[in-house]
Parts: sequence; structure tokens; C-alpha cells
Amino acid sequence: MGSHPAVPSCDGALIAVVDRAQLVIRLCEDGSVKQSYDLPMGFAASCRFMRWYRELETGECSPGRAMNGNWHGAGTSQRVLLADDSRIIVYDITKPQLYAEVDGATTLTKLANVDFGRTPDEIVVFSDFGSKLQIWSLGTKRAIEIKDVKSISACYSYRPKSGHLALLTRPAAHDILMIIAPQTHEQVATVELTTVDARGIRYSPDGNWLAVWDTASAGCRVLFLTADGHLFKTYSLPQEDLNLGIACVQWSPTGECVAVGDHEGKVTILVKNTFRPRVTILHQSTIDSSRGTVWQEELGHSRTRSYTEAKQFAVSPSCESFPSAKEKSPGTMLLEFNIDGSLLACKCNYTPSTVRIFSAGSGQPLGTLIHHAPVRSIQWHNDLADVILIQCAIPGPTVYVWRASWNSPRIFSLSIKAPFGKLKASWLSADRERIRYILSNTEQYAIGQFTADGEEIPWGSSEEFPDGLGPEDMFDEGHSLDMSPVKIPDDGGIANDTPAPGLSTQLGFTSVVEDTFHFRR
Repeated sequence: MGSHPAVPSCDGALIAVVDRAQLVIRLCEDGSVKQSYDLPMGFAASCRFMRWYRELETGECSPGRAMNGNWHGAGTSQRVLLADDSRIIVYDITKPQLYAEVDGATTLTKLANVDFGRTPDEIVVFSDFGSKLQIWSLGTKRAIEIKDVKSISACYSYRPKSGHLALLTRPAAHDILMIIAPQTHEQVATVELTTVDARGIRYSPDGNWLAVWDTASAGCRVLFLTADGHLFKTYSLPQEDLNLGIACVQWSPTGECVAVGDHEGKVTILVKNTFRPRVTILHQSTIDSSRGTVWQEELGHSRTRSYTEAKQFAVSPSCESFPSAKEKSPGTMLLEFNIDGSLLACKCNYTPSTVRIFSAGSGQPLGTLIHHAPVRSIQWHNDLADVILIQCAIPGPTVYVWRASWNSPRIFSLSIKAPFGKLKASWLSADRERIRYILSNTEQYAIGQFTADGEEIPWGSSEEFPDGLGPEDMFDEGHSLDMSPVKIPDDGGIANDTPAPGLSTQLGFTSVVEDTFHFRR
């Protein structure tokens, strides 16, 4: 039994599963095992992070498939990392053994987040409480530290193509934007921002613009900067227009526009370069079906779920109808562009069970889906521009799929034995005949598939993880106790130990010689 749900690769072709004391890489197409690795003793139960490497290119991936929406381009995934509170291990699926290990990545605090950086040989590690950021190089076996990083999930963003890192820090009373060069990790620019308390940063997919949004207490305020950190324009509302502030900001994958959602449930789409409003979308509880089709979920006598079309008006349940949603922040909290930027899906916490789909160009509503439970996630397909996957906060293994060409949305339920624990839904790869998705938790996973017309295709039974290691398994190969503090392969690793230039101490940078770096080939 693992402690992390199964995770599909960014291109949806592979699935990484922690099964008993092994990392198993399976092919999505037929479920066969491509590669398997024995994990260190006890690591499977403590694993908190599992990430695939995603190539940094043009064309932004859909958020939710990568941390912070920083990753661009699909590419074929070859590296996967796993991490617990203090240790990071990296596997290359083209090699039969452990590729690299960082033991003791943090000392006094736990890992708050970890992911691949600009290249598959770079790992970014965030310590708890925002105390520091480490950027590890698997080539030089060294790391740099950046102190006083803001303890927010969207505090950094990589620039497409060039790979420059934009980072939000707060060493004193003001927010500082740092732009760091790739490879050398030298500071290109240091800018003091005019924000009260910046809550996020994101490069545009073309790499020409940086968006920085302020805390909600500062009102509706987004700073647009050039790629090197110079302020170009501040989008804000007049002081006489009271506003509850910014909830989220999302660039379209083409970079032609940017959507700004506020805590009042309003979405404003700004045009690139001028950053003037193109269209404003309001989330109202009463929906007129004459302005876009409205679908409502219904429960049958045998607990079967289906959609029915609302003929005139429909009312979206408010957050007061769901006790679990009352404590969450109000306003627009989920904004997702499809792969070509023509469609925008929104979920507002005032009406947490409703997903609205609009034309990003005109703001015309194309469809509204009202459910019996709050919406947990929405994901556009990686390759199909008009297909969206919706998951609600219900205990059963059920997903909701909308496609523009269908006469009605579909609801699919998979066969999972005793689906205890929170299930997570993700897209997998698709071909002309089959569109696939996966539902997984820490105990098991199941794959569903349907045709381009929305007809469900049986896949088979779910894959259930065993109940853990027995006493005899502790002495299997790969689980023996290694007393050596440093593990070094016979060939000495894949690169020399020459440190990268520019690792000098400046503005919170600290050069670190790591004596707990383990390398396997």
C-alpha cells in the first residue's frame, strides 16, 4: 500500500504507481509494466510528493496537470521524482536503477513542495514556512539557497523558452521580485514591487509578460511587468468601486488574453499588450437557459446519475447548501482555459456545484452544469480542445464529461472496490477511437475510456494495491539496510563535480556543498 495516488505522466502515456514497496511505471494503453523499482525501506508509506518532469517550451499546459501552471509543452516524460519530509529520489525510466537521491534536503523543517526545475537535472525544493528555496543540480551535485521566499504556492514561475526563474521574496517590509538566469543562477534583476502582499506570479506563455497579483485586502490589483521586471501597467478598479480583491489569475495557452477572477464572483478577460478589459463575466445564481444550455444532475431511484436539460430558468445551489463549502473563500476560485484558448471554464465558490463554460472571445455562455455536490476539479483535455473533465466532492468513483459536439454531457462511474479515501481524476492519452481518464487514491486506481461520441468502453477491473509488506518482504532485494552514509556508483556519476559559475553569496544566495547527495546510474 502506498501513501500517494497514481500519477499519470504529462503526456498521459504512462502511469506512476507506488505499489507496496515499489515504484511501478505502467503503460496507459494496455496497463502493462514498463519499469519497476524497489523503494528504500519505509519510503512507500511516507511518500508525499510524486512529480513527472515536463519540458519547458511554448504553449502552456493546463493548470492542475503541473504545479502552478508553470510548465509549458507536452513532451515525453522520462524522469519521475518522489519525496517524503526530507528525502528526494529520482528515477529515469530508461534506466533500471535509482538515478539520484538527495538525503536530508532540509534539516530543521519539512519539505513544503518539490518539483523538477528548468531541466530534468534540476530540482526546486521549498522548505516549510517559506524559510528558503533550494535549487539542486543533479549534474554538479550542488545546490544554491535563496532565503525569505514567500510561503505561497504561486511564488515562482519559469519563463518559456529561455528558462529564467521569476521568484517572489520578502526579506523585509516590501515584496521583492528576483529574476534568476538559467544554468548560472545569477541574478538578472531585483525589483521592489509596489504590492502590499503579492499572492502570485506567472509568466505569459510567450514569455513577454509577467503578471503579479496583490492580496485581496489591496482591492482588485494586478501588475503587468515586462519579462525583465519593469512595470508596464497596473490593472485596478477606481477607488470608489468597492471590490473584494483578486482570487486568481490565468493566462490563456496562446497568451492572447488573461483572465482575472475576483472574490465577488466576477471574471474579467484582459487583452494582451494593452491589458484592457475585453469582456466581463458575472456569476449569477439564477441562470437563463436561453443564453446557453443548462444541464442539471439528477439522481435516479437506484442512485444512478444523469443530466437533464433545464427548459427555462435554473437556480444554482449556493454555498449555504453545502456545509463543507461554507468555510472556503468566496469568489471565483477555478479558471481553466482549454488547450487553444477559445473556451474558458469557471467555478465560483458562491455557487460551488456549478461549472460555467464561456467563449473566451465574446464571453457568450456555451453551457452550464449544475451538480448535487461541490465541484472539486475541472480539467480540459491535453489534445482535444472541446472536452472537459469535472470531478465533484462525492465518495463514489464518478466523473462528469462535457463536450461541445455532444447533445448532452455524460456521467461515467467506474468499478472500484470500497473507494475509501479521496479519489483524484486526471486525463490520460487519447487516440482516434478512445479517450481515457484515471481515478486513483492511495489504495487503488481504475482507468475509464469512452469513444469520441461519448459511448463508454469497458476497461476491466481496477488495480488494487496489496495491503503492505509482510515480515518476509523486509529482506527482499532492495529492502536491505545500507549502513554507508554516502552511496557513490563505480563510475562516479554522470557529470563532474565542477560547480556552476555564479554561485556566490549575494542577496540571500548561499553556495552549498552537499555531502548527502547520492548518485546512481
